Amino acid sequence: MSALPTDQLHELDSIPDDIKELLSVIPGQEQSRVDPSALSSGTDMPGSSTSGFCPPWARAESPTVVGTFEIDGETFYEPLVHEEPNPLIYPMCTVGYVRNSNGKSGSGVLVGPNLLLTAGHVAPWGSASWFMEFTPAYRSGTAPFGSSYVQAYHGFSPQDIPNGHDYIICKLYQPLGRALGWMGASSFRTEDELYARRYVSSGYPGTYQGRPAVELDMGIRDIDDDNPGRELEFATRVDLGPGWSGGPLWLPNEGPSVVAVCSGQEKDGLDPTRVVFAGGSPMVDLVKYGYATWPA
Repeated sequence: MSALPTDQLHELDSIPDDIKELLSVIPGQEQSRVDPSALSSGTDMPGSSTSGFCPPWARAESPTVVGTFEIDGETFYEPLVHEEPNPLIYPMCTVGYVRNSNGKSGSGVLVGPNLLLTAGHVAPWGSASWFMEFTPAYRSGTAPFGSSYVQAYHGFSPQDIPNGHDYIICKLYQPLGRALGWMGASSFRTEDELYARRYVSSGYPGTYQGRPAVELDMGIRDIDDDNPGRELEFATRVDLGPGWSGGPLWLPNEGPSVVAVCSGQEKDGLDPTRVVFAGGSPMVDLVKYGYATWPA
């Protein structure tokens, strides 16, 4: 009796759905955790960074803004809050949609030729058979640049969300960054350096139903170094919710470079609800680990 081709096995009712899933995805191979207690104490660490890459054939363009206005001689940008960016231009094409075998979804960003940075709580920790898929520039079911499954990931598995150590670095089977480019990653020594900058965040909030969104001209409201790691807090927006997890917080005019990834929301006492991004030197160290361990 001859064996059925793999594509026909999906049509057999006798095969369980979880087995059929294995026929259409590439399973991951390795998960490894970082123990936060093993990190150096204190947050006054030297700043560090990795470099981004914009391919010479790519069209590079910063997210658009409505216009500018001045106060006391200082220029401010009026943001288009939660606009849908053009995902086909650099660096927006490095941001994409992440899904996993546990049914979770989130956002992520390329930070190397074959390296994906996303939130730790988006990963399927503890699963014996698992997969994660990253689709850059995803929009409403379309994948203009294809996708890649994750072969391995390394990082933090936080129990409480949000968390200042909520990030992992992933090795992709396909080096998508060679074609699309990638963003750098940065940390800063002092809080003043962080407060002095304006940021952009992008991702796939559930309210956008599979379309990318971008938040422009974001300013830090508070920095929390107690829970654990470095949490960068911003005023929350109605749309900045589930699905944005793992989406990068980045500097459009410095690299561009990722300084944190979206971890979640929190509310302290009578303070307003804030969206929390996880960043700091340990995040950049993870990216450097990826370069050293998984050269493309």
